[in-house]
Amino acid sequence: MRPRTVFLSGASSGIGHALALEYARRGAHVALAARRKEPLEELARAIEGAGGKAFVVPVDVSDPAAVKEAVIAAERALGSLDMVVANAGIGHSGHAARLTMDSVNEIIDVNIRGAFATILAAVPIMLLQGHGHLVGVSSLAGRRGLPTSGAYSASKAALSVFLETLRIDLAPSKIRVTDVQPGFVATPMTEKNKHPMPFKWTRDKAARVIATRLERAPAMIAFPWQLTLATSFARLLPSWIYDRVVGGAADR
Repeated sequence: MRPRTVFLSGASSGIGHALALEYARRGAHVALAARRKEPLEELARAIEGAGGKAFVVPVDVSDPAAVKEAVIAAERALGSLDMVVANAGIGHSGHAARLTMDSVNEIIDVNIRGAFATILAAVPIMLLQGHGHLVGVSSLAGRRGLPTSGAYSASKAALSVFLETLRIDLAPSKIRVTDVQPGFVATPMTEKNKHPMPFKWTRDKAARVIATRLERAPAMIAFPWQLTLATSFARLLPSWIYDRVVGGAADR
């Protein structure tokens, strides 16, 4: 089923921005959440100019209390929350020898604490409604540790496992949970990457595929199929083989 109301974190750019436009085109009333108010207002004007409906919710997802207030405000403004998408995320690479706790904490605050807070804020609302769809945008990078991406890969792995547990716990309550695991998507975050990005999708293509597949509320959505297959195979490799295959990519 297509959601009538959608809360989207990280809506100011990248996949979140494209998803907001996609859901608005599909007739949903969209709550746009991100730190920067100006890009959200610009996106809202574009949505409303095309005949859609949008509600702007400026929030820093690294503040769990603020996230909870934002989700509650969105539910009040929209009248319900059919779907909540924890999409906000950041990432940067660096060899383990140069990692600092400051850089690691930055990723944890947004990718883990922010995503968890967004999803958990919606659970009581959806339990009261008797329905809902919780969506977390993790990454194929969370399937196994990647060179120079320790904090990022770990944060996405944490989100995937968290979503899996919620899916099991909440199934009797008619709340669906989906883990979205993209490969490379052309966004401001991936523009900084210096390494090859095979099978990279545009953000509009990613948004179309995600929105279409979410209508069936699967446990997982992973794309593109080439990287999905490769990462699935990589999980089966013993450590001594995997380390040799990917170790050459480490930035030393």
